[in-house]
Amino acid sequence: MIEQKIKQFFDPYVDIPLEAWKGFVSYLKPFNFRKNEILKEPNKDETYLHFVISGSAGLFLYKEGHDICIDLCYEGHFAGDYFSILSQQALGSTGKSNSEIKTLISQRSPISVMALEPLETLAISTHDLFLLYSQSEIGSRIARMVSEVLYMNKQQQQIDLLTCTAEQRYMKLLELEPLVIRRTASKHIASYLGITPESLSRIRKKLIR
Repeated sequence: MIEQKIKQFFDPYVDIPLEAWKGFVSYLKPFNFRKNEILKEPNKDETYLHFVISGSAGLFLYKEGHDICIDLCYEGHFAGDYFSILSQQALGSTGKSNSEIKTLISQRSPISVMALEPLETLAISTHDLFLLYSQSEIGSRIARMVSEVLYMNKQQQQIDLLTCTAEQRYMKLLELEPLVIRRTASKHIASYLGITPESLSRIRKKLIR
């Protein structure tokens, strides 16, 4: 059951009954994307938060002629421009006009989301995610936890980048997705780890000795 998989994703952070997650799942819509298809363009509002059913996606930031991979998303995890979602949520309650909010968000959201394999997702629109806040106490709790957990995951990734070696980060990635070597291009893995493809190759050779 999809609600069970989503509950498992959040269980380490919060204990919300399975029945409540069934209500969340009722908002989800099915999507299918081709490999290399863009789910979200840079400098645009994020309109959906995707739960990956099959395939994988990457989040990218364009800099100096290159796409830098800032996240990799596989089955059982969420994919989307979390920064844009959180910005819309925060700015929506500031009293600014819609035009001011859209300008601020577009300036703050240079991230793109792309399918790295044929991708099947179930997604909740940002509109429906925010709507959950106003429907009930449990709906508000779920919507808040979705935002907070995704933010915490990104913060942990940044902490790892600053405190772990490239080899340690690579081992963590292998724990998450053991078949990442077969599924994801080396250039994306290296970029995600903050190293060159040559350094990634050396790490792999060291680990198989």
